[in-house]
Amino acid sequence: MKPSQHTRKILFWLGLSLPMLALIGMTWLVHQTGGEFNRSFNWVMQNYKIMDLFEQTQSHIVDAEANQRGYLLTGRAEYLEPYQLAILAVRENIADLKNLTRSDATQQARIAVLEKMVAEELVFDPATALTPGQTPANAPVVAVTERGKHKVESLRKILFQARAEQQEALTKHQQAAASDVVSGQLMSLVLIVAVAVALGLVVVILLRLEKLQQFVTICAWTGQVKHHGEWIRLDEFLKQQYGISVSHSLSKEAADKMLREIEGLKRGETHPPPP
Repeated sequence: MKPSQHTRKILFWLGLSLPMLALIGMTWLVHQTGGEFNRSFNWVMQNYKIMDLFEQTQSHIVDAEANQRGYLLTGRAEYLEPYQLAILAVRENIADLKNLTRSDATQQARIAVLEKMVAEELVFDPATALTPGQTPANAPVVAVTERGKHKVESLRKILFQARAEQQEALTKHQQAAASDVVSGQLMSLVLIVAVAVALGLVVVILLRLEKLQQFVTICAWTGQVKHHGEWIRLDEFLKQQYGISVSHSLSKEAADKMLREIEGLKRGETHPPPP
């Protein structure tokens, strides 16, 4: 069954509009994918930077506690400079972590606890660290060492929880990114199929146009059309070739001619009047 004229019009406009819509969709998809890739890349890099800062903070805390303990046990000033450098590095690390995690309330709370513990446990004044009359040799070595271990373990626990939280966020982000990639691939596949369908419609339209451009042989006497070696009526040709249904009527000229012939017959004319 050949498609109707209305159906062909629909196919024609679909063939023209689908490629344009698919092009717009692909442009939008590329734009979205590019923007999402940049955001994802920046977020992942920031996430790794945060985890690296947690590692650095832990290392500097260990250095600060070791030099603090060395000074408390020996009273030697050579421990103070590396201690002060380590404390300065810890403070800078905490400031950077606050800035990088300002949108994460949970991390901000953990960093605040860490900052408070550093201020209470690691920051000390060398001038008042030892009680009057106490010498480094008399300092309780075991007590100071055990307290130092407790400090480090407490601070490490907070840092471990913070880093684990950041790692979990990274894992979730990677899973979401993988899901977005699958969605993008499916959307690309749909657009490719749409383009293929549109191209098929365009090919059909071009074939139709090619048929319309072919020469048609019409009998100058009977008005019949030569189609595949046979002479058929014009309405049959249009129906077979293009699926066009033809209705019959009379033109004004033909109707006037018929009326003149009828009137001539009534008057007894043997020859029809001139047209």
